[in-house]
Amino acid sequence: MRGFTLIEILISITILSGIVFIVGMFGLDIFNFQIFLGDAFTIQQEISLTLTNMGIEVRSIGPSANGSYPIESASDSSIVFYSDIDGDTIFERVRYFVSGGYLKRGIIEPVGSPANYPLENEKVKDLTANVILPPISSQSLFIYYGLNYDGSQNPLSAPVDVNQIRLIKATVTADRTPQDIKSRLEYSSMMMIRNLRNDQ
Repeated sequence: MRGFTLIEILISITILSGIVFIVGMFGLDIFNFQIFLGDAFTIQQEISLTLTNMGIEVRSIGPSANGSYPIESASDSSIVFYSDIDGDTIFERVRYFVSGGYLKRGIIEPVGSPANYPLENEKVKDLTANVILPPISSQSLFIYYGLNYDGSQNPLSAPVDVNQIRLIKATVTADRTPQDIKSRLEYSSMMMIRNLRNDQ
């Protein structure tokens, strides 16, 4: 009977090590893919919930508690408007904006008589993480359209005249790694302002 030579043992160990390495890398890839899918699903859920709630608030835009125009300001990365977000017939000041990679919403309840909205009373909540804006993303967060939007009309040009806004397109683009376009998630929603749609 003949035993194994040192060379045969080394070749066997090398082959076994290679198999273990390949199986380990495959397992690591599957683990990383599961993490990626989990993160993508979480971001997708955050964006979907944010756009749904934003749409409800935008459709209900109306004059502030002190009679101010329903939309205070509008830019490509933020919007401030008044809406009765909690159904108490009092219009809160609502601000959507991006800061530190988060899409945030700030709410101010009116106080006093006549009513006012002290900025120091704003309660800010993070809505969606890893939000990116132009020039990294291809779309602005907010695009505004006038009364006669038919699907092909150009958006209102900056600086936007808030008195002309009747339709808002919100596009949220999020990505944990902004340079990797493949993992980028982008969702849009068109929101008609009900209380202003027939105004000239």
